[in-house]
Amino acid sequence: MTATFAVPASIRYFLYINISTNQIINQVKFLKWCGQALSCSKMAEGHWQIRRFKDIITSSRSGIWGDEEKGDANDIVCYRVADFDYSNLCLKFDNITYRNVLPEQANEKLLSEGDLLLEKSGGGEKMPVGRVVLVNSPQRAVCSNFIQALSVNKKQSARFVLYLFHSIYSNRINTLFFNQTTGIQNLKTAHYLAQEIFLPPYSEQEAIAAYLDKECEKIGRKIELLERKADAYSRLRRSLINRAVTRGLDPNVSLKPSNIEWVGDIPVHWTISRFAYFFAEHNISNKGVNHQNLLSLSFGKIIRKNIDSCDGLLPATFETYQIVEPGNIIFRFTDLQNDHKSLRVGLVNEEGIITSAYTCVQGNKETLPKFAFYMLHSYDIKKVFYKLGGGMRQSLNYRTIKDMKVVFPPIDEQKEIAVYLDEKCAKIDAILEKINTEVERLKELKRSLINEVVTGQRAIETESRS
Repeated sequence: MTATFAVPASIRYFLYINISTNQIINQVKFLKWCGQALSCSKMAEGHWQIRRFKDIITSSRSGIWGDEEKGDANDIVCYRVADFDYSNLCLKFDNITYRNVLPEQANEKLLSEGDLLLEKSGGGEKMPVGRVVLVNSPQRAVCSNFIQALSVNKKQSARFVLYLFHSIYSNRINTLFFNQTTGIQNLKTAHYLAQEIFLPPYSEQEAIAAYLDKECEKIGRKIELLERKADAYSRLRRSLINRAVTRGLDPNVSLKPSNIEWVGDIPVHWTISRFAYFFAEHNISNKGVNHQNLLSLSFGKIIRKNIDSCDGLLPATFETYQIVEPGNIIFRFTDLQNDHKSLRVGLVNEEGIITSAYTCVQGNKETLPKFAFYMLHSYDIKKVFYKLGGGMRQSLNYRTIKDMKVVFPPIDEQKEIAVYLDEKCAKIDAILEKINTEVERLKELKRSLINEVVTGQRAIETESRS
């Protein structure tokens, strides 16, 4: 006999809601995810139940930020979204923050081991708000006001619910519950927790969670080994570049002190001079010019962007942008104090337009663009630019770097070094691409595994079913 089901209210809602264009894909994902659970054999047998998140949560409380730590008895650990180890769905403790919170306020917000922390504010395009992790420490602590703390009913398995949240997040269902009026994504927590979900009996929840713990740990170990391998190759790449642009390719060359902290000794025949000797500022306005090739600096590379795209923050007009040409070098000198991870130097390979917020320079006849890029890339990965300007300077420009010392070999030697680095870096980049592809495959395997198990599509052996 074919089983029939009552369609959950959440599904009926999304079937009849006025759907905006940018929500259609995500709502299809929602319906697909719900359908996966509804169509599974366990639901057909009436083995799993339809509940709401809010019905299985005994406590939902906002976080608190308090004041700066004062070194007194009111200082308390405060977990932030930055402490989320989302790969392992738990907290990490390598950079714990303490805040000063009055006892009567802290006591209302205290966390317990086994609580779930839901990110309700923050996020971004690549990692939207809505991540959930498990509190895996008995330490007396609270969470920040960007987080909602959830205590799961003892009749339910917190770890199963955690994996259920992960499945929902990985299917981007969380994006249907955004309220973004500023640059910060805010999750409409009450609506989000009103979602209908699918729950097996407690014993089966525990068995599923134990199975996923074991299998995800296996996948995690493989990913960790690959990431270590990738890190080793990345360090080798950086080392090759740094040595080539400061020592050249001749291991027996005579050296002299450069008297530049981040350079060290250099070949005796190399030139040391101010940045302004080798590079002039290149600033050609796009005003009145109809350039359509929109460029951007991303992870140390100049890439094309779709000028007609609605994604990202694009201006109404591109007349404020600047024209760049092949051989130009681009610097992104903004937000230096808040972002120490970005790569801020890129080499232009085609004519186009780029934001005037970036600094553009052109080398003189004694500079080869490719060598200049490798040399300045070396400065970049050594975080040299963060040392310039002093104080709380958030940005730099051509005027603030023009006196920076740089070193150059003769032009023929620049060509040799550039060819050498192109060859070596291409080989390493190919290896890194293969590693990254395998890492992404394993992450997708983990995502699919969790999704299939928590929706009942993949059966596992449990005591309740034996």
